Amino acid sequence: MNFKNNILSIAILIGFAFTGIVEAQFAQFKNPLGGGSSDSGSGDITATQEKLISDLADALGDVLSAQAIIAEAQGKKELAASLNNTSTKMKGGSYTNDDIQGAVTTSKDTIDALGGVMSEGENLSAESKALYAKAVLPYAKSVAKTAKLSGPIKDFTKEAQNAIKSIKNPLEIRKLKKSLDTGLFVGKNVPKLIGSLGKSSKDLITFAKKNDISTKGTEDIGLPE
Repeated sequence: MNFKNNILSIAILIGFAFTGIVEAQFAQFKNPLGGGSSDSGSGDITATQEKLISDLADALGDVLSAQAIIAEAQGKKELAASLNNTSTKMKGGSYTNDDIQGAVTTSKDTIDALGGVMSEGENLSAESKALYAKAVLPYAKSVAKTAKLSGPIKDFTKEAQNAIKSIKNPLEIRKLKKSLDTGLFVGKNVPKLIGSLGKSSKDLITFAKKNDISTKGTEDIGLPE
């Protein structure tokens, strides 16, 4: 009887041990990130990306709106309308990931398109001067607002790169990279955009002063270098 009980006890212990091994192996397969579940790890970085994109869309909406006023001041009515449409989409929250990337590119291209006129100088009509005056302060504010995202962009990029490096499964790496595509695009391109916006806002202020256009309120705004 004792012999049978010993055999039964040994069988139960082996069963528990086998179950533990299977569960450990399954957990390892389920969690390529290591430590905690892969869903929670990727969920954290995805949530960080969503917040960053939302803040960027709001800032870009302001930038594009101010750029639209400058475009109108320069007689570029079609460009102004296009910029206003994109701004409305950014501010309204109805954007896609492609829209975000497009807005970043559009804002950068607009800096190049509008900056040439200011650097060359122009004879301003009363209407143009009024539009420039309307754009100066909002543009400076929107640029400063966008520049405040430099830190969060840097933090996200580092966090995303670490998350990708921590994964061993190639399929999971590709999946995570795809889900973070927009955030990684932002990390690569928006710091350059912020630098260009900083220069263009200072150029606009200089241009305004040369043409007796008010720059009131811009003195206390910290523009990016």
